[in-house]
Amino acid sequence: MYSRSSCSQWGAAFPLAMRKRLDTGTPAAKPVPGIIRRWALLSFFAIALANMRFSGIPDLPGWGAALLQIVGWGCFCAMFMRFERLSANANRIVCFTGIATAVALMAAARLIWHAPVSVYRSDIIILILANMALFGSLTWLFTRNDIRARLAILVLLVALRTGAGVEGSWTQALWDMTPVPWLFRFDYLKYLCIIIPGTIAGDAIFAAMQRTPGKETEKPNRPVSIGILILTAAIFVTNMWGLFTRHLVWNIVLTLVFGFAAMYMLRKERSNQHDLYVSLFGWGFFWLVTGLLLEPFEGGIKKDHATFSYFFVTSGLASMTVMMAGMAMRQFKMRFNWLIECGQNPMVAYTAAGFLIMPALRLLHPSPLLSFFAEIGPWGEVLHGMVITAAVVAVTVFFTRKRLFWRT
Repeated sequence: MYSRSSCSQWGAAFPLAMRKRLDTGTPAAKPVPGIIRRWALLSFFAIALANMRFSGIPDLPGWGAALLQIVGWGCFCAMFMRFERLSANANRIVCFTGIATAVALMAAARLIWHAPVSVYRSDIIILILANMALFGSLTWLFTRNDIRARLAILVLLVALRTGAGVEGSWTQALWDMTPVPWLFRFDYLKYLCIIIPGTIAGDAIFAAMQRTPGKETEKPNRPVSIGILILTAAIFVTNMWGLFTRHLVWNIVLTLVFGFAAMYMLRKERSNQHDLYVSLFGWGFFWLVTGLLLEPFEGGIKKDHATFSYFFVTSGLASMTVMMAGMAMRQFKMRFNWLIECGQNPMVAYTAAGFLIMPALRLLHPSPLLSFFAEIGPWGEVLHGMVITAAVVAVTVFFTRKRLFWRT
């Protein structure tokens, strides 16, 4: 699930990261070298992540594997952190030191402990994100002022992938083409079906951020906001129920009813963020209905192998989630500080469990605690997962509050 949610998040991040500089006169080609560097670094990260999971190597004791994984996590910190007190050149030296140390660890693991280190082993989620960082950034960069061109690319991509399903066709040959299979597959481009909707949401968020804040033209109508939130939540519940239980007709009928009702109520919403809410919900509703109409295709909505229905349903629900969170925070002073801080450092959260917390636990040998979880039964696994998740959140929040961001 992480790859799909992160694709949507990254899609929204492209306009936020690049639009302001480009609007002040920066040439469109100037960000391209940085985009390529990010793709190369993330691709290396994907390979290193898979090859530096040293547990289970017969020639390497458990404590040694745990220690090496913690050292590997330190390498990742060096690769991606940019320290404010250091100059740009000093930060580059730190980054290259992290890369060189990671390469040395993998070489030692292969030559000394006979670990199966290979470029063909990679973390597929990060490898997909690396390719989306490249192709998604370039797609937004050269269509940033023409949403129709961006949608045209999406339509052509859908047409190409649909044609690739025809056995023996040239479109299948193109889609299956993998010039460097350990680094890029044409099939990865299907994730642009999440990236492109994300960029549209990002454009709307950026536009809202640029508006001069002022007093509300009318006092926000709290009952209207509550009604919108309830109707949007009903869409989520309906789709969780309808898609899981396969009540597909009832699902799309109720989704349309709740969706049009929410759009009607949005017309009465009078906050300064009205245009943003309308855009996020409107596009989200469009993507969701598109996904539901495609649900019978490719054997139904599936995560693996991901279908068009999955791409568009998740994109639509993600856009609605942003709208709900913004409205709840504005109208009801709700705060999601921990979630926001984790979202600001997603790669720390992604790697902390496997490369820091679990290896540290193996070194500390907390056998009484593990025995306690085992004795509880099935609920012990749930509690164990909650404890690890809480530890991941704590580590990520600590890094974020110390402004130790992984610049991925």
